[in-house]
Amino acid sequence: MKSFSSGDVAKICDVNPRTVIRWIEAKKLKAFKLPGRGNNRVKHSDLLDFLVQNQIPVPSGLIVEQEKSCFIVSVEKQLVKNVQRIARNAGFVTQVYQHGIESGVEIAQQKPSLIMIDSQTSRVDIPALTKAIESKLEYKPHVIVFDEFSDHRLSADHDSKVFKLAKPLDNYALAMVLDSIIETEQEAYA
Repeated sequence: MKSFSSGDVAKICDVNPRTVIRWIEAKKLKAFKLPGRGNNRVKHSDLLDFLVQNQIPVPSGLIVEQEKSCFIVSVEKQLVKNVQRIARNAGFVTQVYQHGIESGVEIAQQKPSLIMIDSQTSRVDIPALTKAIESKLEYKPHVIVFDEFSDHRLSADHDSKVFKLAKPLDNYALAMVLDSIIETEQEAYA
């Protein structure tokens, strides 16, 4: 996990380091303290969020460093293998979980940018999950649901954060959705 000192943040934002400390104290910028001297450090993702929220230009070097994480929830080995390969080719770091319960705590802690769920094998109540994401998480990951009962090859909900792909999985359709997600994220930080 990349983190930045108050001085690093000051250089990026073109302000005095004391200004950054005031932002942290006012809880406008999330930070954590290092053990010992208690110096402030700002996580990469928190800095990006702060820059976007405050309409401060994001240096291109910060976007490149951003790690895109992806949780895959399924017990279907072939599906996991294909999805992992496609996600990794798109630049995502993947973690695989057998069931939704296992991934629940990790989602809140690790904040993956993408969650892919096999609706048949994951034992996840998809409507409940999307409602929990909307109401309880401080960030909004993209969600891709694989559903063998879907009559559409690809569909998206109203805010385009939740996509449904039919099973058997069309690898090309998944790659296109991932490209779309990456493009959307890059535009948000541009």
